Amino acid sequence: MRIGLLVTAAAALGMMNVASAQTAAPATPAAAPAATTFVVRFKVKAGKNAEFERAMAKIQAALVSAEPGNIYYDLYLPGAGSQTYVLIEHYRNADAVAAHGKDPNTRQMVADIRDLLDGAMAQAVTAKPLILVSSKP
Repeated sequence: MRIGLLVTAAAALGMMNVASAQTAAPATPAAAPAATTFVVRFKVKAGKNAEFERAMAKIQAALVSAEPGNIYYDLYLPGAGSQTYVLIEHYRNADAVAAHGKDPNTRQMVADIRDLLDGAMAQAVTAKPLILVSSKP
């Protein structure tokens, strides 16, 4: 089963590993919950951090009203001086993930960051889907 995470952006960013990871799901739908959380890493060119952060802040602001199914879309930097950012995004359900892939803000974000990435998108961006097992009450 293919997921909707950045459907348009996935091809542009070369994040086919996200879709491929979902293809090998178990046969029964009950045994194959959809991934609703993703860890995405972006390797940014030296000197482009501020521009990248502005582009990400732009989509974060847009998601507030454009995607009610997005629970969080948080950007992290592992340490001072790092050129690799970590985005943790979480959605209410599989429909919300699909909506994110179709949202024009997602397409715009891809266009905004394309020239800020260190290398080809397929190498500079990686995404890993996570399936919720449990959470605090």
